[in-house]
Parts: sequence; C-alpha cells; structure tokens
Amino acid sequence: MLMILTKQMITYFRTQTSYMNLDLQLQEFKFKTPIYQRWSDMDEAGHVNNAVYLTYLEEARVRYFHEATKWNWQEDGIILANVNMNYVRPLLYNEAAFIYARVSKIGTKSFEMQYIITVEKADSKALVAHGSSVQVMFDYKNNCSTLVPTTVREKLSTFEQNSF
Repeated sequence: MLMILTKQMITYFRTQTSYMNLDLQLQEFKFKTPIYQRWSDMDEAGHVNNAVYLTYLEEARVRYFHEATKWNWQEDGIILANVNMNYVRPLLYNEAAFIYARVSKIGTKSFEMQYIITVEKADSKALVAHGSSVQVMFDYKNNCSTLVPTTVREKLSTFEQNSF
C-alpha cells in the first residue's frame, strides 16, 4: 500500500512541477485554437475518450501549419513519426477547451511539436493534457524522408520567433 501511494505521489509531483505555472508555460506558445467537441467524442464515463485527443492534436497541427507557414501540402509532405500524450484531468462535454501548439525543435529531416490542452473560464485556466509529436519531412512519390526545406525552416523560425 505504501509503495502504490508513493508512486502516485511521484507521478502527481512530476505532473504538477512540469506545469506548475500554466500561464508561464503558455507564454511560449504563439498558436492557440479552440477544440470543437462532438457528442461522438464522449465515452461511457462522460468525458472525451482518450483516443480522440490525437484527433484534436491533428486538427491543431493542420491549423498551425496553415497559420504559421501557409503550408503547401503538394510540395512539402510530412508523416507523423511519434506522438505522446499525458492526461492530467478529464475533458467534459461543452467545456471551453483550447489547444496551444508550437514547434519546439527542428532537426535535419524532422521537427518536434508540443501541445497543451486547457479548459478556460473567464478567470482561470486548467491543464487537461499535454503532449508532443515528431513529424518527418516525407516524399510520398519516392517513399522516403527528405530534408526540412529552408523555406519551411525560415517560416517556422519567423512564426515562433526562434532561430532553431
């Protein structure tokens, strides 16, 4: 019993210290979009099903690319290589939820994105989940990865105000 309690405390502590000051964390994000929940997103427990969060991240990613770079999907293909999601608290139907997204790192052929999902009221914000994904530049005609184009790197750097 003591061992289980200790593991729970450690998990709780890590989650809280990673996002102790949510407003401070959100200052690093230049992009925010609302989550449009559907009734079909809910599960029997009355909250958004865990698998649906990946769809929310996908929607945010596509909107981010459009806003940040005016992404040309015919010229610059990407493929999702990895996604990670950490759930902090349930998201209930009709809560005013938002996703914050940003590119946090650009490599030679890939880039990493970070996400924070919040519920926001007039006077408060609550952390719902946080995650990350890795996208790899991909040539679908030749079925192989490619270098991150200079134009994409420059547009992302300009949007994020970061010189990766």
